[in-house]
Amino acid sequence: MTEHKSIEILNSVSGQLLVAMPHIGDNRFFHSVILMCQHDGEAAMGLVLNQPISNLSLDDLTEQLERPVARFDGEAPIFHGGPVEGGRGFVVHSTDHMLKDSLPIGDDLAMSFQLSIIDDIAAGTGPRKHRIMLGYAGWEAGQLEAELREGVWFHLPATKALVFDTQPEELWTRCFHESGIDAAFLSPQAGSA
Repeated sequence: MTEHKSIEILNSVSGQLLVAMPHIGDNRFFHSVILMCQHDGEAAMGLVLNQPISNLSLDDLTEQLERPVARFDGEAPIFHGGPVEGGRGFVVHSTDHMLKDSLPIGDDLAMSFQLSIIDDIAAGTGPRKHRIMLGYAGWEAGQLEAELREGVWFHLPATKALVFDTQPEELWTRCFHESGIDAAFLSPQAGSA
């Protein structure tokens, strides 16, 4: 029998954006911005918002999944949501279109993982704002807390404007700007005082 580890979380970052510092040391997350969907004493899970997958659009995805052809947003990019379970799909979306299993994340944001939401998006009846991801970022109990203490991430509140209205290539810098930090002055070397 395996022992289940759980730790007490003092400050959950659920509903926040986790932003990689330049010295993160893990190339999979270089300049990543992650929407944190879950953070509790057992685990943490989030979706990378700013890593579009080259040459994969909603049209391509619906064809691969043998779903109805996209009538709307067919050119919308699909994003690499993280290194865990790369074949598993998630949709971050506005709350104007919720499924019974949709998970609210902060103010006016939600996550769904039902295939039917992709059908709704392709038909033009889904949420007005959305990003479709494959895979996710995950941490076991205590792992994210250790990384936060090491200063490899900073966090700020997730807003619809940051999540949906910012170009992926601008999101990392914009998060720093929203926090009053000029990313150009950040050193890629970690240090301590």
